[in-house]
Amino acid sequence: MKRETPDKRSFILGMITAFSECVAGGCKRLALSPPLSRADYGLVGDEANAIIEKHGLLHYHELNMDQPGNVRFEWILIAAKQETIDRYLALRGQGYSPVDSLGPFAELLSYNPGEGVHTGYDAYRAYFPDSL
Repeated sequence: MKRETPDKRSFILGMITAFSECVAGGCKRLALSPPLSRADYGLVGDEANAIIEKHGLLHYHELNMDQPGNVRFEWILIAAKQETIDRYLALRGQGYSPVDSLGPFAELLSYNPGEGVHTGYDAYRAYFPDSL
């Protein structure tokens, strides 16, 4: 059976929904949306933020300045507590970048399957290589 590829808007909003469910369910403290171009963020930004808020979560929009201008991207941070976003921003302020290494962010981004609930994330797992 041929799997149909979702359109970009549906794919991004599906990922935002899945990550929001994961954070709301407790399996992650912080989730980062897929990297978004400025056009992609313009396409889904308001809807993505509404989905996050519907789950009772907080969001923060970051333009990632760690890359050259032609490959710069944006993403949305999703968290249940302001302290989590503040911790992320403090690490960024110290010069750490998730683009370079997730190590400093591991505590915030780690997956805790024992503490979480089942989410729709698995429906999207097939679109990513196992290395991600």
